[in-house]
Amino acid sequence: MTLDEEQVPTRPRRGRAPKRDAIMTAARVVFGREGYMRTSIDAIAGEAGVSTRTIYNHFESKEQLFGVVLEVSATQVAQTFLETLQRDLPPGPPTPDRLAADLVVIGRALVRQSLDHPEHFAMIRQISAEAAHFPAATLLAWREAGPLRVRREVADRLRAFADRGLLQVTDPFRAAAHLVALTSAELTLQYTPWGDPLDEPRLDESIAAAVRAFLSGYAAGGE
Repeated sequence: MTLDEEQVPTRPRRGRAPKRDAIMTAARVVFGREGYMRTSIDAIAGEAGVSTRTIYNHFESKEQLFGVVLEVSATQVAQTFLETLQRDLPPGPPTPDRLAADLVVIGRALVRQSLDHPEHFAMIRQISAEAAHFPAATLLAWREAGPLRVRREVADRLRAFADRGLLQVTDPFRAAAHLVALTSAELTLQYTPWGDPLDEPRLDESIAAAVRAFLSGYAAGGE
């Protein structure tokens, strides 16, 4: 069964879609808070305000529910990222005077993913701790729907800069990984016991510093 078939039944019964949405929203919260292994269907039912029977009317198992929630959530986050770039980057080919500013826009969009979708990224942190418990197909579907889709979009943007002679990039996909890592470096620290939350001024500073570091390695002619 495909993701589209999971999301859009051909003949939904009255009230079925809202209950399914409530279950998936609750599952995202509980999986992110408790992790996959500690989460029970009873806990998700309580969070969603439905019975466990209702959950099993929509999903055959906790594993299937997790896989669908993860893929749908990743798709939503990636789509928001793409829409942000389309809205905030100027139309037309990149120009030298906009290079750093455009990279800041991309970097901010990368960071905002985590800040604007905390329940989704709480699940992602749990995956890092419990990866051995998930089928490979579940992880692959999540990566294709979210992280790889975002990274390919960033790579396409960097390739466009390189085609205009603004960056020295031989492997845009690898360069995209470097930009992702640099812009998220300080954000990641806030999830450690010794980290502090990033307020907006510090967030701006961290993204600007990340772009400077990126350009020191990739700017045409070096900086």
